[in-house]
Amino acid sequence: MKTILIADDDPVMVKLLEFNLKRGGYRVEICREGLSVSAKAHEVSPALAIFDLMLPGRSGLELIKDFKDDDTLDGIPIIVVTGQGKGSTRHELLKAGANTVFTKPFSPTILINRISELLSS
Repeated sequence: MKTILIADDDPVMVKLLEFNLKRGGYRVEICREGLSVSAKAHEVSPALAIFDLMLPGRSGLELIKDFKDDDTLDGIPIIVVTGQGKGSTRHELLKAGANTVFTKPFSPTILINRISELLSS
C-alpha cells in the first residue's frame, strides 16, 4: 500500500483528504504544520506528498524547495492545494516543482485520479 503524506493545518481539509485517500487504497500520514514535513517524509518514505500552500512554520512553496533540494525526497510527486486561485501563485508553485496545483474547493475524484496518474508514470 502506497503512503501519501499530507501537510495541512485545516482539520476539515485533512479529514476530507484522509477519507478519500484511504477509500482510494492509500495509507495516509499527516503533518499539521510545515516544520516537521521533511523529517516525516524521511521517516515514512511517501509515494506522493500533498501540501497546503499556507502552513504554520513553512509554506507549501518552501516545502517544495526543501524536497527539490534533498536528493532523497526530490523524486516524490507533489500536489499543492490552495485557497489562492491567482494564476501567478499557480505558476510560481509549478515552476518551483509542484506536479499539480488544486484550488479549493476541488473534486476529490479528480484529485484521486491525478494521484493515480502521477503514481503510475
